[in-house]
Amino acid sequence: MGEPPVNQLVIATVAGEQAGDVIRTLVAEGFHVTRIDSTSGLLQEATVSLLIGLDRSRLPHLLERIRTLCSPYIRYLPVHLEVTMAEIQPLMIETQVGGATVFVLNVERFEQV
Repeated sequence: MGEPPVNQLVIATVAGEQAGDVIRTLVAEGFHVTRIDSTSGLLQEATVSLLIGLDRSRLPHLLERIRTLCSPYIRYLPVHLEVTMAEIQPLMIETQVGGATVFVLNVERFEQV
């Protein structure tokens, strides 16, 4: 008996610092993961898009793992202002980072060659 069919594709974008734990956990649980590194727009933070092909019966388990491993958290970032006095401390803003953005697509055809 072979592996279950691949009939869904999950694209999950996660914070770069959380990606390693997510990938290790998913691979250990039998998911096949492809990693694509990128950078987010506003904060210029490292992000990773994970491509995960799976049978739809495993989707609830996958989503629960991603929720558990990609909790959002608060980070303080400096605000970049152009100031003539170099000794002024930069202003800090509070922002939420981490978490995940997940897209689930139906797969019409899957071939592994």
